[in-house]
This record gives sequence, C-alpha cells and structure tokens, in this order.
Amino acid sequence: MGTKPTTAPSQPTVGVAAATDAGEAGVDAELLELRRVQAEAYLTFVAIARALERHIAAQFQAHALVDVTPAQANALMILFAAKQPLHARTLADRMELSQVTVGRFLKALEQQGWVSREPDPDDARAMLVRPTDKAYRTLPTFIAVSNTMLDQAFEGFSRPEIRRIATVAGRVRANLGG
Repeated sequence: MGTKPTTAPSQPTVGVAAATDAGEAGVDAELLELRRVQAEAYLTFVAIARALERHIAAQFQAHALVDVTPAQANALMILFAAKQPLHARTLADRMELSQVTVGRFLKALEQQGWVSREPDPDDARAMLVRPTDKAYRTLPTFIAVSNTMLDQAFEGFSRPEIRRIATVAGRVRANLGG
C-alpha cells in the first residue's frame, strides 16, 4: 500500500480540493470550472505575495539594508505615514498582524536603531513607537525600493488597468474582511 504524498503547509490547497471533490460528487461543469478559476486566482495571489517579498528582499540587499526585513520595513512605512508616534497595538492593527508578531518586529527594530519607544504621556501603562533619525535618513531608500518594486510589478499595464487591478484586489480583500 503506497502512501499519499503530503502537501507542504506552505503550498496552499484552498479551493483545489473543493474543486476536485465537487467534480467527483457530480456538481455541474460550470460550477466546477468556477471553482478551478477561483483556486487559480487564490494561488496566484499567494505567488504574487511571495514574489513581492523576494523582490523587496533582493532590493534591500542591493541597497545594503541588511538589518531590516521587508516586513519590518512595512512597520516603518506605517510609522512614517502616521506622522506621529503610534502604540504597538495600533501598528499591529494597521499591519493586520498579531500584537506578538509586531512586538517582535519592534524589538528587533529597536535593537538595530530603527525605532525608539517612549512612555505615552496620556497613559502611563502604554509605550509609543516612533522612527529614529536613522530611519528618517533611510526613508528615501525605502521609497526607492518601493517604487522599483511597483514599477516592476506593474510593467506593461496601462493606468486604467492598474486602477482596475487595485479595484478588484480591494474587493477581494473586503470580501475577506480585510
């Protein structure tokens, strides 16, 4: 008796099993085709996210940004955009990550001199996080990396196509409660 190959946890199968099971259960061909297209779209979103992470990491390497990860840089970009110190929980909400994960990011960013934490003058129990001078000096590099990645990702698309992609992706995100 052979063993069934296992799928690695990093290899998403959402929709694929449903489409296969639906076909075997005698569900109509149009629904089966829709499930296959949905599964393909989902897998494409996952592949895009991974590719973006790889490209950003490569850009960071090229710009000698070796003490910050792309995910940590996202935290910095949110802090820059806020134009004021934020609580870690606010940052976690904006990043759509757990407070524990963001706490780890902040600890590493603080150790590398990217952020500082200071007591909240309005709440003695809370700490505020702000980018340091080092982070502000590096902001043009972060922007250059972001622009390079965006230019590469959307190369060959017209402005109306890019707007349509953003609209459709936004609808998918909204459907998922994001």
